Amino acid sequence: MTVLVTGAGFIGCHLARRIADAGNTVVLYDLSPNREFIQKIVGKDRTKIIAADMRDLPALVNALKEFQVHTLVHTAGLIGKRVAENSYTGATNNIVGTINVLEAARLQGLRRVVYVSTFGVYDRSKIKEGPIREDAPIGGHNLYTATKTCSEHLVHAYAHLYNLDTVIIRPAGAFGRGHYAGGSTVGMIMRDLALNIIKGQPFTIDPKIYFTNEYVYAKDVALALDLACKVQDPKQRIYNAGSGVVTSADDLAQVVRDLAPKIEVKVVGSGSEDVHKEFPLDLSRSKAELGYSPQFPMKKALQDYMEELWGER
Repeated sequence: MTVLVTGAGFIGCHLARRIADAGNTVVLYDLSPNREFIQKIVGKDRTKIIAADMRDLPALVNALKEFQVHTLVHTAGLIGKRVAENSYTGATNNIVGTINVLEAARLQGLRRVVYVSTFGVYDRSKIKEGPIREDAPIGGHNLYTATKTCSEHLVHAYAHLYNLDTVIIRPAGAFGRGHYAGGSTVGMIMRDLALNIIKGQPFTIDPKIYFTNEYVYAKDVALALDLACKVQDPKQRIYNAGSGVVTSADDLAQVVRDLAPKIEVKVVGSGSEDVHKEFPLDLSRSKAELGYSPQFPMKKALQDYMEELWGER
């Protein structure tokens, strides 16, 4: 089986590693692939690399043809504030990129397209209780959310119109070893947290930065995507991929104390009072139909992350 993964960021590369570990061929398609980073995560000479724009449909079609791709996983795109920095570039990257993925898959008759969305599509102002199921209301006025919601609708439209086999994965706030060229704020702040622990010096945690949120380790997101590639005849087409646990700044501070008792860590200030942030994702459908069960609770995830960062240093 050959899988093409768009985006060579931390989610794309961790997925590529899983695919390569299983003995399958993986192709990474990225506008500006960081080959040193890819080698660190995936391994040397374990993936094919194509440097091309997601908005270049002929280039994407040619890549699918050249490598006889079986399944496509679309992780590429700009994230969060990076979308709003230049609204036109952000919107076209995310929306036209998705259209090109779907059109290329249709033209080449791929077995499956897996689209990486976000738990940010959930309209929490309309959700009164949790855990949050996949059929909860989605939408919002945030530009990043709009591009992901639009892309989800495009996935559904292509599936309906062309009988294209698609699966949508909605990860929680993902973090892990990466370069964050796409603009992952969660990825960057959690990297800073891990590096502060490694330094072993006293530090503070600001709840306005480490606000109450559901975090998920990149390796768990990669697991969910890998399962989405392999599942036979899934009943549903949308699945949450989180930890199922909402973590506050105080919770993070306690994890740090458990990992490094000698470090003095304090929580300074107050965060958001939005109670809707306290609703975790419902993982029952993901577990029942995909077989997804997160392997890295926060303490284990941070420990693994620090070991990788320390090895890299």
